[in-house]
Amino acid sequence: MENISNSLIEVDREKCTKCKACIGACPAQLYYIDDEILKIASIFEDTCIECGHCVAICPVQAIHLKKYEKAELKKVTGLQQNIPSFESFKNLTLLRRSRRQFKDKEVPKSEIEKILNLTRYSPTAKNTQNLYFSVVTDKKIVSQISKELNNQMKMFVNLAEEERGREILKTQMSERGLEQSIEMLPQTKWILQKVEEGVDFWCWNGQLISIHGEAKIGGISEDASIAAAQIMLGAELLGLGTCSLGYLTYFSNRSKKIKKLLNIPKDHRVGYSLAFGYPTATYQRIPPREELKIDWI
Repeated sequence: MENISNSLIEVDREKCTKCKACIGACPAQLYYIDDEILKIASIFEDTCIECGHCVAICPVQAIHLKKYEKAELKKVTGLQQNIPSFESFKNLTLLRRSRRQFKDKEVPKSEIEKILNLTRYSPTAKNTQNLYFSVVTDKKIVSQISKELNNQMKMFVNLAEEERGREILKTQMSERGLEQSIEMLPQTKWILQKVEEGVDFWCWNGQLISIHGEAKIGGISEDASIAAAQIMLGAELLGLGTCSLGYLTYFSNRSKKIKKLLNIPKDHRVGYSLAFGYPTATYQRIPPREELKIDWI
């Protein structure tokens, strides 16, 4: 009996037990049984997102995704025995803080790669895996990025304080976004003042991670945010701290200079930015938060 084979997958029909597990697992329902033989839909190559659900659920490893080398895949049972309890995970989320004070100590590349490797299994829309990372460990470049962010904010304040300038900003921002930015002008001026006094409000003197992807694919903001959440929690487990950098994300997509400093391709869009490093502060308590907002339907 011939194997199923196309540009994406290969199915060993001799191994196949016709258990139908792949039929239920495929998000696009591309597998089916006909005359007691496993078959695939004619639109398979145009529809399959190579998520690997069929590979993961097959009890005899009869299905192979061609984009990856053939190898013995890690079994789920071994991993299930070594996962944290719900309470342990809850404690991790409670202990995570946004860190803005870092030691003058560089995080080894091996530790950074260990954390970023977590994102290889981070969910992405249609399994595009459209996640790229620019990691800045050179403090001189971090300083240049902070300086350019400060210049951008100064220009924004100058425009926002004049009627003519606001008309220019209307062509660059949403109406609500501009309103919120104008409302925050006093805080922005305060930040600029603190920067003049030597506080790095933009990057917090940390090392940087910029998460970006091909703009034409779309969904980068959502995918990058999920990946960033995994990075934050992974960093905590290695004794590192992180801080989200919304201003850096915003201006990375608007400043050619910042984009160049981060070595981000022209056709990429930044979805999330983080500062990270070894934290100096030791928190004593978990701060209060609002009650859960939930509507049962």
